[in-house]
Amino acid sequence: MQPCPYNITEILYHAPPMILIDRVEAYDAATVASVVDIWADSPFLECGVVPAYVGVEYMAQSIAAYSGIKARNAGEGVKIGYLVSTRSMILSCPAFAIGDRLDVTVKLVYDEKPMAVFDGTIHRAEKLVAEARLNVYQP
Repeated sequence: MQPCPYNITEILYHAPPMILIDRVEAYDAATVASVVDIWADSPFLECGVVPAYVGVEYMAQSIAAYSGIKARNAGEGVKIGYLVSTRSMILSCPAFAIGDRLDVTVKLVYDEKPMAVFDGTIHRAEKLVAEARLNVYQP
């Protein structure tokens, strides 16, 4: 994997405050590794925690970053995409707390444009805390 040369705002179709991932640390032809830091001003924070189910959006935005990196590398603009469904989602914790660093990884499983399937994981302190298979659509 190689470092991502782009700022997160350059590769996501989203705009603040709905950009939920902080940065992409590395990528390759099939994988993106991104980071989410949970802070006091993190979106969806309530009573000091973000519910673990928000992790599906962390994975979805990491997939969007994968698409954005591919588009930028090809000299194209970033395009909108949609999370269609999630299968086999497993959450091993109820929430993410202020100060947590989440390492999000998404890996392409199947690509038949305009549909694609990715496997996603979230690790906190090297422990797997969430995993899912995500189906996405990019018109």
